[in-house]
Amino acid sequence: DIYPSPVHLSLSAAMWRMGNMCWRLGPPRAMVQSFHAQPCLKPASWPQQMHRCMATNPEVAPQTRLEIGNDKCARLTLTRPKKLNSLNLTMMSELKDNYAEVVRSGVRCLFLSGEGRAFCAGGDVAEVREGVLAGNNLPADFFYEEYSLDYDIACLHKNKGVLQVALWDGIVMGGGVGLSIHSPVRIATEKTLFAMPETGIGLFPDVGTTCLLPNLPAGEHVGIFLGLTGQRLSAADCLHAGIATHYCPSELLGEVEQRIRALGDGASDHDAVSAAVSEVASNATPDTSKAVLAANDDAMKQCFGGSVQSAEDIVARLQNLDSDWAKRSLAMLRRHSPTSVKVSLEAIRRHRSVSLRDAFVAEYRMSQWCMRPQPASDFCEGIRAVLVDKDNQPVWSPATIEEVSMEKVAGFFEPLGQNHPRGELQI
Repeated sequence: DIYPSPVHLSLSAAMWRMGNMCWRLGPPRAMVQSFHAQPCLKPASWPQQMHRCMATNPEVAPQTRLEIGNDKCARLTLTRPKKLNSLNLTMMSELKDNYAEVVRSGVRCLFLSGEGRAFCAGGDVAEVREGVLAGNNLPADFFYEEYSLDYDIACLHKNKGVLQVALWDGIVMGGGVGLSIHSPVRIATEKTLFAMPETGIGLFPDVGTTCLLPNLPAGEHVGIFLGLTGQRLSAADCLHAGIATHYCPSELLGEVEQRIRALGDGASDHDAVSAAVSEVASNATPDTSKAVLAANDDAMKQCFGGSVQSAEDIVARLQNLDSDWAKRSLAMLRRHSPTSVKVSLEAIRRHRSVSLRDAFVAEYRMSQWCMRPQPASDFCEGIRAVLVDKDNQPVWSPATIEEVSMEKVAGFFEPLGQNHPRGELQI
């Protein structure tokens, strides 16, 4: 019981069977030049040809809606509810323009939300898979634009003085995590369903989370557990982990927004906004009946904590524990791509102390090495099983964690060749 189903981003549809959901992982990416910490910088420009096409095509319905008020606040809404607000290049181009307009207009606080039952369930990666098989540039472009946009959003408060408030009133996965996890304020509700289940489709937890997961307030063991298993989280677990900053009942979100708007220029002050959310939510607490993190923290430390040396070690420790949680966690790991599990663990450990910028640069490189058919990568097979044939019976290569060599894992961190269509991620 970890993933939703095809339309999200990297879920193993064995969970929800919601129909045509979409994943958020993407194509082959560029190499990283350095891992030296750097401050937030201006992201690279978008492909001009793509931008012109999207901006001048009247047949493309808007996939976002930006509403700027005269109170220094604005609301940005993702408007693809039938697709669970999944990300594609068109939406990313619109979002880039939206954020530029927010900055130009002097907005101090931006509310980010999604129409319907999802905030954003991920990215449309079935098309990315087609790009891999066809040998075109979509896999390179998709991730380049996504990561550039996510990093720009992550730097929005520091560089532009715009504080983003993410309203997680529904499904938040993959690409949706990238748009919002770096927001200073992240509000979970009783409708929140959060996950980073990329290992279930031959990818890895990305959008900057390879450096966030090992630094979660709840501990590195929690981050490793979430990154490898793709465990779904409700509001209570999101708060426990430190993934969400606040809890507020869905029916009070309108009041929260009004209270923050009343702050005027103070709406960019993190402490003032945080206090406003807490005042409105008052003593409201999330339902803990389905929470898994707090109750299993000791076992999680034992199996995923700092003394663990490898994915094989994690498997062995889970096997030695006689508990329902251990059995479920082991089943999750065994169900996912063995290569992705080991690559993800290596990335989380490597990026424990790097800057967010360097994590994004490295993740772009990793994403591009994932954009290869088997036996080099499990991505195409994972998408086939979850989104194309929908049989949920992926045939991984290698088939077990024990068969994946560290030499193969190391290859996902190598620089990309000079013939890569986008080259190094420039942010």
